[in-house]
Amino acid sequence: MKRVRWLAGLTLALLFLALLSPFFLRLLPPTLPDVEPVFQTLSPAWEGTINIIYVLVILFLNACLFVFFIRLFRGIKHGKIFVPGNARWLYIAAWLPIFMLSYRIFYVCFMQGGSGLTVAVLCSQSWHSLAVFSAITLMALLYDVATDVSEENQLTV
Repeated sequence: MKRVRWLAGLTLALLFLALLSPFFLRLLPPTLPDVEPVFQTLSPAWEGTINIIYVLVILFLNACLFVFFIRLFRGIKHGKIFVPGNARWLYIAAWLPIFMLSYRIFYVCFMQGGSGLTVAVLCSQSWHSLAVFSAITLMALLYDVATDVSEENQLTV
């Protein structure tokens, strides 16, 4: 239960920081310089390859989330909400916002470059992405604990 408390506190702190992102947008742009792309001569073929890899990983992570909900609805159909082994799909799908954030950082810093405002928006979005990651992980942890409790209750009966 300590993990649940720490993760819940972290989620609330990240959500609070995500709510403060409009204030960060007002403070950051004057202090951030324009970002020059690291790969200024990146060929369009490489850029297309990176975009295809991004789309495939996003499809895989969304498919994991889809599998979680399919298994959940199948379990509800059979009278079980907490299906054993179903939380692992949520743990995998929790990486979706982190991967999206890393792609944005890569695109802004390495491929295209950006203005101070672009970097400020990226910083603000990072709080939101971390909050979503933490919230999905918390949900998976609670689902995992509830599955264990449900199995113990079935064994007791």
